[in-house]
Amino acid sequence: MDNFPHLPTMLLVAAAVIALVFILNRWLFGPLNAILAQRQNEIDTARAEFDTAQRVQNERLEAVEARVAEGRKESFAIREQAHGEAREHRDQALAAAREDAAKEIEGARAEITQQIDDARTQLESDADEIARTIAERVLGRTVGAEGSK
Repeated sequence: MDNFPHLPTMLLVAAAVIALVFILNRWLFGPLNAILAQRQNEIDTARAEFDTAQRVQNERLEAVEARVAEGRKESFAIREQAHGEAREHRDQALAAAREDAAKEIEGARAEITQQIDDARTQLESDADEIARTIAERVLGRTVGAEGSK
């Protein structure tokens, strides 16, 4: 052992290191690794639950969006139908108003025509009288009814 004067010390240190490795693995690293593995397992489980919940949420959201889109389509159809009915009602009211206006215009034209005819008749009947009056004023004497003819 002269060649290796520190061999017993080295063997003792090596035995202490090996014993320390077994002790630390048994009471420190083993439980620590078990805790870390449990936490990782909990994280993986929570992540899987989150993914499942998110998938369910996305499916529900898509269903709600589909119902909203369907509701919009229905409301648009109802609104278009109401607009069509309103246009039809307006067109009918305009047609009735035009018809009433045409009747009123026709009545006014008939009244004006009647008034024109009455005025012509009155003018024709008054023409002789007006002519006699003009002749008397121009001539300065009385003109007889037979003289104007």
